Amino acid sequence: MYLSKILIKGPACRNPYEIHKVLWNLFPVDEAADRDFLFRVSHADRNRAEILMQSIREPERSSDKVQILACKDYPLLLIPGQRLRFLLLANPVKTIDDEAGRTKADGATKKCRVPLIREEEQRSWMERKFQHVASIETLVIDPVFPLIFRKSREGRIGKIQPVCFQGVLKVEEPVSMTELIEKGVGPAKAFGCGLLSLARA
Repeated sequence: MYLSKILIKGPACRNPYEIHKVLWNLFPVDEAADRDFLFRVSHADRNRAEILMQSIREPERSSDKVQILACKDYPLLLIPGQRLRFLLLANPVKTIDDEAGRTKADGATKKCRVPLIREEEQRSWMERKFQHVASIETLVIDPVFPLIFRKSREGRIGKIQPVCFQGVLKVEEPVSMTELIEKGVGPAKAFGCGLLSLARA
């Protein structure tokens, strides 16, 4: 895997959905490729956004508006009992029946995701995500500003309420932990959530 620092300039930096599309363009064209990167906006204003990106493939297609500031190999060498500091911007949600009573074509009630607001719910969500993978020794939960996005084709505006989790964890299952890091944690990965950053404790 690779870790990269990316700089995006212009209107795209104001919309998480557009940031995701711009990052796709850093990679060689491959019609069969699934999204194989995660990202988090580390700093942004109206005209530029600094992005931390984790990817399976190496980004290589910079332009005037999208620059690869740095890129390095990211080997995951995890061992049982290893203690690591972590930082995660995630979208903790639960799935409930559609409140309007809408149904799918087969007659089943549609489901919708709603954000977990209370800290105890957010803490439980985090513990479930790491169950049998790592034990969380310390956990600090901080609210952050909502992410507002627009899907240009549909003209739809949406909102995600992410949460910043940080603390110390202890690795239990290195293989499962590696898979979790590669896949990302929770939903809304296309909007800058799910990237788990690790450092020595």
